[in-house]
Amino acid sequence: MQSFAFWYHRIYLGHGIYTLEPGPSFPEIVWRKFSPAFPGDLQGASILDVGCNAGYFSIQAKLRGAGRVVGLETIPDYLKQAEICRQIWGVDIEYKALDAHQLGTLNEQFDIVVFTGILYHLKNPLQVLEDVGQVCRDAVIVETEVISDNNKNVVYARQGQFGQTKITACAQGMMKFVEKNELNGDGSNWWIPDAECVKGMLRTAGFNYFSQPYYSSESRLLLIAAKNEPSILDLKIFG
Repeated sequence: MQSFAFWYHRIYLGHGIYTLEPGPSFPEIVWRKFSPAFPGDLQGASILDVGCNAGYFSIQAKLRGAGRVVGLETIPDYLKQAEICRQIWGVDIEYKALDAHQLGTLNEQFDIVVFTGILYHLKNPLQVLEDVGQVCRDAVIVETEVISDNNKNVVYARQGQFGQTKITACAQGMMKFVEKNELNGDGSNWWIPDAECVKGMLRTAGFNYFSQPYYSSESRLLLIAAKNEPSILDLKIFG
């Protein structure tokens, strides 16, 4: 696979060949954590993979018995990688050149949305999560950069009923704006929320049932949120 200068997803291609060596890659580590939430057989459940990159999660979902699987990606090389891997695996996955901010243009719904490594890259994260809520019937898997959970994190803001507001110390429900390239030297990063902000935005989008948060590192959160109880996914996976 030397025709591509860079691979982010490590995908097995057969005959002992992977797209990336050595392993495991970060997406594999994330999959190992949330895959036990999936039933052994998805029984044709539909999956939307937002920011699918080379399609690692899309392929894994298909191998678990998913029905319709759609992956969204904007970077041409990643779409080419995804299509090559799809053909090698011989699986039925549709890839679309769409940005997460264009979710509102999709005229269909999916049972499960995979939303990993996306939230902090969005200029309008709440709008996109509300769009996720519109296209998702059941559950969304969110993995994102977050503000680390620390009781020293405080924002002072005016709160209270009309006529009774006062400056209050708020330790949760905050999000930091990234104006330039302060995070990883990457100008595509825009917002870093804390865990409660992520949950609040998901509740606003219609998701009211949550797994326990799982932190793969101090500042990386993995969370499953569902509209329904019970859900297709096991929300007790981390707790």
